[in-house]
Amino acid sequence: MASRRGARPTGTDGSDHQYRMVIESKYQKVADKKKRLRTVLALQALYYGCFIAWNCGVPLIEGKRPAPVVGVMPLVGFLALILGRKGVGMGNERSSVTALWGYAFCSFVGTALAMGNAFIMQTMVHYENSYPTRFGSAMQTSFGLDKHLVQAFAQILEGCIHAAGFMLQGVGAYLAVSL
Repeated sequence: MASRRGARPTGTDGSDHQYRMVIESKYQKVADKKKRLRTVLALQALYYGCFIAWNCGVPLIEGKRPAPVVGVMPLVGFLALILGRKGVGMGNERSSVTALWGYAFCSFVGTALAMGNAFIMQTMVHYENSYPTRFGSAMQTSFGLDKHLVQAFAQILEGCIHAAGFMLQGVGAYLAVSL
């Protein structure tokens, strides 16, 4: 079968592959870490969308205002996403070490805010005022669903959102620092 570049030069039957140039392993590791960081950036964007939907959705269903942390955490997170995108160098852009350090810092701050939010929501908010309970009551009033079943699923959802915030931001900061 003919190749796109024409006929194979004489004397190369493919057995000389071990003498050809190979990409050094350190460059392969950097490329792999950048690919993982791009995946983490996409997952962080999804996380912040879910965070805003959950923490704004429940109060808005009830006609109330969301908590102030709902405004601060996504701002820090979206700043981290912008810096992370710039730091990794999407498309033809070159990567920026300064942007990666900024991303790592914002991710550390985001992790601290996520831990604080989880601590407050799980320990300092009375059960009757928690988002899962309020969400269950709103779903029972609006759609006639079983309040306790909806509360249980909402509690699981809230726990998953908190855990995702810890893990994604921590992993992102680690990958940015290790690049």
